[in-house]
Amino acid sequence: MKAAAAAATLLLLAPAPARAIISPPEASSAAAVAGIQIERTNVFDPAVTGENWWPFRAANKLHILTREAIIQRELLFSPGEPWDQLKVIESERNLRANGSFRRAEILHVPRPDGSADAVVVTQDAWTTNPKFNIGTEGGKNFLSYGIEEGNLLGYGKAVSLEHSQDGATISNSYGYADPRFLGSRLGLKGSYARNQNGDQISADLARPFYSLDAGHALGMGWTRTLGDESLVRDGDDYSKYRRRVRVADAAYGMRLTGDRDFVQRAEAGWYSEKFHFDPTPDTTAGTLPQGRELSGPTAGYSWVQPRYIKETYIDRIERVEDFNLGNELKARGGFMAAAAGSDRDRWMFNVSDQQGLSLGPGRFLLARVGASSRLAAGRWENGLVTGGVNLFWKHQTRERTSERTLVLHAEGSSGRFLDPQNQLSLGGNSGLRGYKNDSFVGGKSILFNLEDRFFFDREWFHLVRFGGVLFVDSGVAVPEGSGFSFSRFKTDLGAGLRLAGTRSRSGGVARIDVAYALNGGPGGSRIVVSVKGGQAFDLFSSSTRRVTTSPASRL
Repeated sequence: MKAAAAAATLLLLAPAPARAIISPPEASSAAAVAGIQIERTNVFDPAVTGENWWPFRAANKLHILTREAIIQRELLFSPGEPWDQLKVIESERNLRANGSFRRAEILHVPRPDGSADAVVVTQDAWTTNPKFNIGTEGGKNFLSYGIEEGNLLGYGKAVSLEHSQDGATISNSYGYADPRFLGSRLGLKGSYARNQNGDQISADLARPFYSLDAGHALGMGWTRTLGDESLVRDGDDYSKYRRRVRVADAAYGMRLTGDRDFVQRAEAGWYSEKFHFDPTPDTTAGTLPQGRELSGPTAGYSWVQPRYIKETYIDRIERVEDFNLGNELKARGGFMAAAAGSDRDRWMFNVSDQQGLSLGPGRFLLARVGASSRLAAGRWENGLVTGGVNLFWKHQTRERTSERTLVLHAEGSSGRFLDPQNQLSLGGNSGLRGYKNDSFVGGKSILFNLEDRFFFDREWFHLVRFGGVLFVDSGVAVPEGSGFSFSRFKTDLGAGLRLAGTRSRSGGVARIDVAYALNGGPGGSRIVVSVKGGQAFDLFSSSTRRVTTSPASRL
């Protein structure tokens, strides 16, 4: 058995091939789980050529290995139970979602009597990270530094401190997260941030649907925000005002049926928000938004069809990423009555539906549509309809020495009677890399992105992997009620470099992009350089980051 476990460890530490596992599969023929073995590897493995070097050994001594009990608690099966491949896959996803691991995999090791051992093989990521980010995006510079510990003393808890300068805004932020508060399945998060204009404090306590079999979930959160907010036009702020916000949200959900192929859930809760706006010397006449107060009960319904796959070299480099190709629907609505504390009677709702489609190994499509609005006295308020699709098409180079992923992203959004402070926005920080941030705003938008991402096979210094990208972006934002025309589209093209720390906690990419705008826009130069972490566009909501919608389900 030790030999089998050792072989499993070597298999896990080898470069991860593209692979997909569709669920829910049939149960294994193994009669039962005979035992669970946990094989932990530190951030650097001395058994791997090049990693038995004194700086790496010193790093391993400084890093506290994730404790076995923390790994054990994420498993959804126990010895003596029938081997259930769906629970194994869900347990793997729970381990990856924990964020403390570079890799995590559960292997089926048969025994002669027909039973099987579950060998849980993990390798820790480096979770004590000095944070230093300096970069530029869409013509604006930013700087941040601090420290983050994502696996405090090996118990999976996280603390962070950060100082940042984003343009003229200077802020300090502090955070704490405990995914298993007091040893329970309750997750506790808290944060505080302050800048020269105000501050924000938030607290959240939640017990999520941690598995498809989970019978119930609950969540409650509270946020208070005080600070300045801006309206933008042509890439610059043209009106500023003070915003005071308090939001409280609580919900309890339960599973409705025992069908594992079509999991249905219902929820009930209470939602409350208070938005107040005050003028400043920089407030343009006629632009101050009207405040509102909402309070009342909510109800929701959701279903999940589990068709999970795991892939590599999609949004990240090397790391396994989980996607559900099954249908996921979430709907939540409520009656915000004056008798319950609202400023007037309102109905509100938020609904979304996501569907995936497999097109072969390493090739799949994800699509989502959504709608959100409020209704008061027969009149719609703050209505937003969105739709997006993403195609991922992986292929190896002819020499089979690197991975390539073609990514096609398309999204569209349409607002109706949007609140004045809500703007659909496109620019360097929302998918149009050749233009200033927030260059184009309106009530309707369309965005297309095409990227050819290529990833090099070599791991440099056992610390970093590199990749590159060729891209084309095109989009348009127009006022509510206006139509789209080809002449209004703004297009850019360019190339970029990608890099990712292979031992880091997040495994996310940092990018350096150089984009050339084919059409005129705000700003003097048509060449824009971006240096920032993360991909250049969101999967479904690049243009709507400035829009506050009716609350979605939090469970």
